[in-house]
Amino acid sequence: MITWFARHSSRLMLTLATMFTIAACGGGGGGGGGGGFLPADDPSENYNLLLELTNVYGEETRVITTSAPALLTVTVKGGKRAVDGIVVTASSDVGVVVPEVTGTSLTDMDGVALFRMESDGTVGAGTITVSITVDSVSTTETLTFQVERPDLRLGYFEENTFFEGLIEVVPEEITAGGSASVTIAIVDATGERVTTEETILLGSDCARNGDAILPASVVTLTGQIDVTYTAAGCEGDDVIGAVLLDSGSEARGTVNVAPAEVGSLNFVSAEPELIALKGTGGAGRQESSKVTFATIDGQGTPIPGVLVEFELSTEIGGLTLDEPSDITDADGLAVAVVRSGNVATSVRVIASVEVTEDDIRSTVSDALVVSTGLPDADSISLSSSVLNVGGALDFDGRTATLTVRMADKFNNPVADGTSALFTTEYGSIVSTCSTVGGLCSVTWTSQDPRFPTFNQDLVRTIFDSDYSCASHSGGSGPCPDDLGAIRGLRSTIVVSVIGEEYFKDANGNGLYDPGEQFENLPEAFIDKNEDGVYTPALGPQCGPPSTPERCAAAGAEEDFYDFNEDGEYSLNVSPPQFPNGVYNGSLCPPEGDDVYCSKDLVIVSDSIVLIMSSSSSYSSVIANARSGQVSSTLQEGVSYVAYVSDLYNNRPPGGTSVTISTKGDCALLTEGSFQVADSNSRGAFGGGSEQMNIQIDGGGGQGTLSVAVAVSGGSASTETYNCSTIPTDPNAPGGGGIP
Repeated sequence: MITWFARHSSRLMLTLATMFTIAACGGGGGGGGGGGFLPADDPSENYNLLLELTNVYGEETRVITTSAPALLTVTVKGGKRAVDGIVVTASSDVGVVVPEVTGTSLTDMDGVALFRMESDGTVGAGTITVSITVDSVSTTETLTFQVERPDLRLGYFEENTFFEGLIEVVPEEITAGGSASVTIAIVDATGERVTTEETILLGSDCARNGDAILPASVVTLTGQIDVTYTAAGCEGDDVIGAVLLDSGSEARGTVNVAPAEVGSLNFVSAEPELIALKGTGGAGRQESSKVTFATIDGQGTPIPGVLVEFELSTEIGGLTLDEPSDITDADGLAVAVVRSGNVATSVRVIASVEVTEDDIRSTVSDALVVSTGLPDADSISLSSSVLNVGGALDFDGRTATLTVRMADKFNNPVADGTSALFTTEYGSIVSTCSTVGGLCSVTWTSQDPRFPTFNQDLVRTIFDSDYSCASHSGGSGPCPDDLGAIRGLRSTIVVSVIGEEYFKDANGNGLYDPGEQFENLPEAFIDKNEDGVYTPALGPQCGPPSTPERCAAAGAEEDFYDFNEDGEYSLNVSPPQFPNGVYNGSLCPPEGDDVYCSKDLVIVSDSIVLIMSSSSSYSSVIANARSGQVSSTLQEGVSYVAYVSDLYNNRPPGGTSVTISTKGDCALLTEGSFQVADSNSRGAFGGGSEQMNIQIDGGGGQGTLSVAVAVSGGSASTETYNCSTIPTDPNAPGGGGIP
């Protein structure tokens, strides 16, 4: 069918193309060889209209259906000659002539105009009327035809076998309230699935009575429908009938609905699913949970007044039920209230209903988690979608996604809705997020500030007068080592949340006992010089290569969270009786509170550093791999290492390409392409496992070697070095040979 219509559509397009060619040449009504229609050989002769109706196989026919339209071919002749450029009008009292709007077509050079005859669903005999008008003289011809219902059949396929008149129902037996799949296929006289638009009407006794859910009709373009039958009060055999709207073909199938079972018991919900250990509840942390069950009949109708009995899967740590049973309300719901004990565990509620003396129905709830729900000091971690943010130095609006994950003492996710607070050294960051499933995320965005406010002149660069690089002898340039404080373009981000300290539960009782090891937490702070302490209070502790003065300057602008609101940075110690502090957390038992531990909570935190990278400005340096001597000329037979960094000795962002290439007689013997991995490590790219090794063949002449750094989305930076074939003394300064 597709080939037939494609062939005749092409013929029609050729006719239209001919018409537009005539119009472009200024024709329109003239005679002779200049275009337009050809006159009859004898002006006294009439025009003849020859009408032919053919099927998809090109055979003459007088019958069409919705699935089998026909092609109407009209040939216009004047005397013995075919006439082109004639407007032909066609209409029919049954069916549809296409094009439907105008009902017109133009004859081509063979005098042929094409129309398509389609069924509009009306069955019966009809007449096609075709006419032309030339020089105010009309010529008309007619052709009779028949519109019939298509020879389409309903059934279903099992593998390659078609079962006519039957509906596939899977499964054939369902329980009250259950569902079955109903599949029906439509095939033509040859047994192939049809691809025309067809409508199937569906119904059953139960559906008509409202006791089953089934679509009343379905439209398909694929020759198959798949719908769902759902029992909603029906019982026993229900016959499903289907009728094809166009042809009247029918099919049937049967589904058997088992009798309704009165007293079905289902778990509905547990609110909340995480409950705090006994005595550790607080804002957003309940010590009890309401567990709801529903009793329904086979039709899904709630059953009130049913006695539902409860028991716990475990009672460890003192887990209890408020009541051992409940009677269902008007909605068929019964509620069990579970109260936590003092041991972290998971527990389920088992609910039972006695239907008859010999028939007891039971079900269980989802697992409830009994835990503190509070963030624990060793169970909080902060991560970033990117550690080195490309272009953050040069452009505002570059972003990274920061995600905090938190768990409690027992490494269960913290309670949903736990709020985390974020602070950043440089750029900006969304201030807070609330956890779902133990985690939440915020966005960091590049913008000012990008440098310290008061000590910007002390930010280290690779061209400082006191520059010192342990890995090579250069007096400037990228260094794979840390240049020390104040480090440029490294933004520390801190996340903090109210939680509790970590302790080692030596006896496994879930509570803090005297003498058990714990991690004492001072007040949290943003560590701008990365020395691990709040510098303004505890002094600089950066260590080499940072000097104490530069370390102090780098930490001078650090801020802390004054959780106890005393106006001073607190180490959270209680001298003299507890010079190392006491355990702070919800697992401090009542007898130990203010004696050897405290239920007062603390701030727990984590931090991460982002590099704010340049989009284009990068330098390189090449050093002898053995001696560390820096050289602008590479010698044949010597191994070298290349390093790349920005002005502040930061590595390029992840995905940056570093390309080493040569020109002239210089030939590269080692790898020439490197890709920078995303990292926030200190120092230039090219050190350690990322070493960029270089060896050349001087070729006996002159040449150069280039190191190009291309940041994704930025521009490339390139530096060029000379090549030499002068033999080297491995023992001379800067010499080396192949190590």
